[in-house]
Amino acid sequence: MTIRHLQIFVAVADCGKMRAAADRLHISQPSVSQAVRELETYYNVKLFERLSQRIYITETGRKLLPYARHIIDSFENMEGFLNDTSAGNMIRVGGSVSVGTRLLPSLIKRLEEAVPGIDVRVVVDNTAAIEGMIQRSELDIAVVEGIVRSGELVKKDVCDDELMLVVGPEHELFEHPDITLGGLTGHALISRETGSVERNQFEQFLLEHEIRMKNKWSCSNTETIKKAVMNGEGIAILSRLVIEKEIARGEVHALNVENIQMKRKIKLIYHKNKFISQSMERFIEICASVQP
Repeated sequence: MTIRHLQIFVAVADCGKMRAAADRLHISQPSVSQAVRELETYYNVKLFERLSQRIYITETGRKLLPYARHIIDSFENMEGFLNDTSAGNMIRVGGSVSVGTRLLPSLIKRLEEAVPGIDVRVVVDNTAAIEGMIQRSELDIAVVEGIVRSGELVKKDVCDDELMLVVGPEHELFEHPDITLGGLTGHALISRETGSVERNQFEQFLLEHEIRMKNKWSCSNTETIKKAVMNGEGIAILSRLVIEKEIARGEVHALNVENIQMKRKIKLIYHKNKFISQSMERFIEICASVQP
């Protein structure tokens, strides 16, 4: 069994088809089939079921997948280090949208100052997408807000954050920010895209309290949401991290809804089987020093 067997196994699991895995790896389909068969024979296990010309990963295959990803990732890191020492000082950092907008840039700057010559690669996406990339070993470490579901990840609290309901000067509630929870009923809601923690958490909150708002906008771009709010298009759910400057300038008002606060933790996450490099260790230390 070689690292190539694991690379082919992961490609088949990701693509769901032998032909697609062969195309991704630029090898023949028979070579893919043979590698999977050799891996199954070597360990005397079944990794895929073949039914009606389709393949389905087995429970054994699902359990092998995270190990295979991390073995491949460690191997590639080792090769990069041996072939080019500068590549050995590379770290892939993820951030959810709110964190990536306001908190992550300062953390990355501190890391680059602390580790001269470090090669930092950054990805910003919603929390669900970042969590998936950590699980697939496409990122080394990340800082996200809200709920992280996977039990395979280490989670360390960094600081607190708060979800806020905000309106712009054109909105009828701008001059009357103190309202009851029921007063939200029927108002237009400007929210983040499906998969974002802000939207998921707030929509669950509304559901639990039987409050129905109109989903007018759904957008992945925070600046677009801010513009829509300022133009009076509706009420937005935003992290305090990304809206506090506009609140301070009086461009938007935060609604005081029966003194209800929706707080959540900003967390540092990485896979529990991940090898902790010196760069990762330094980044963990920097995150631990963030003031609440």
